[in-house]
Amino acid sequence: MIGAALVACSFQAYAQTPIDVKILGVTFIEAPPGRDKNLVPFAATGDMEKVEVNAIATTRSGLFTQWTNSFFDKGDVRVTAVFPDKTTQSLGQADIASFPKFSTDARSRSFALTLNRLPDKAVTGLIFEGTVPLSVAKRTTKAAQAFDPERPGPIKLGGVDIKQFKVDGKSVQFQGNDTLLRIKTLSFKLSSGQVVQAERGAWARMNNEHQQTWNIDTAFTRGELQAELYEDMETVRQPVRFVIGRPW
Repeated sequence: MIGAALVACSFQAYAQTPIDVKILGVTFIEAPPGRDKNLVPFAATGDMEKVEVNAIATTRSGLFTQWTNSFFDKGDVRVTAVFPDKTTQSLGQADIASFPKFSTDARSRSFALTLNRLPDKAVTGLIFEGTVPLSVAKRTTKAAQAFDPERPGPIKLGGVDIKQFKVDGKSVQFQGNDTLLRIKTLSFKLSSGQVVQAERGAWARMNNEHQQTWNIDTAFTRGELQAELYEDMETVRQPVRFVIGRPW
C-alpha cells in the first residue's frame, strides 16, 4: 500500500565551521498515485507519509556533546518540492530528530531531518536547505568531589553547580543550572576504592532549571563523584543542502 525506498542522494555542505556532513540515506514513504493519502501501514502508527534524511556530522576538531538542543531549537532547514515541469513548491520547515547517536570518541554524531506531508501531485525531488544546530565542545577536563547521599547539596563538581540532589537507591537526580550540561561521563568511587561507571538517564529543563538522572549498578553511599566535563561548549549552526531524487 505504501512504498518505502532508500536512495542515493547528492548534497552539498558549506564548510564554514570545521564540521563535515555526509548523507547516509533517505527513507521515502508516500501513497500510490490516485489513492487516499491517509493510508497507514499494517500495525503501524504515526505519520502516513514521510521523507527522512539521515546524515552524519564529523568534527575536525573538538567533540560533539551529549547534550542536544533539538528539543527546543529545530534549526531552520526548509524543504522545497520540485515537479516534473521544473516548477517548485515550498513545503515549510523540516523537523530535526531529538535522539542522535554518537561515536565512542565523540567526533561524529548522527542527525535526521523529516518531512511528514508531501504535495498531492507527484514530485521528482526535494531540496532540504538551511542550518542545523550542533552542540560542540573544544575539549574535556576531569573533576572529582566528595559525595554524601545524606547531605543533598549544594555541591560543586569542577565547574558544575549542583544546587541539590536526590538519591533513590541506585539512581541520583541532580538539580541545577545549565552547567549540568557539561557532564560528559560520570562515575562513582566507593569507599572500598572500587569505581563504578554511571549511565546517563532522563533529563529535563524548565526555563533555566535543569535536571539530570544518573544510574549505577549498586546503591549510592558515601564516596566520590568523578566526572569528565566538556570545556568551551557552543552551538554551531551548520549549513546543509540535501538534494533528494525520487526513488522511482
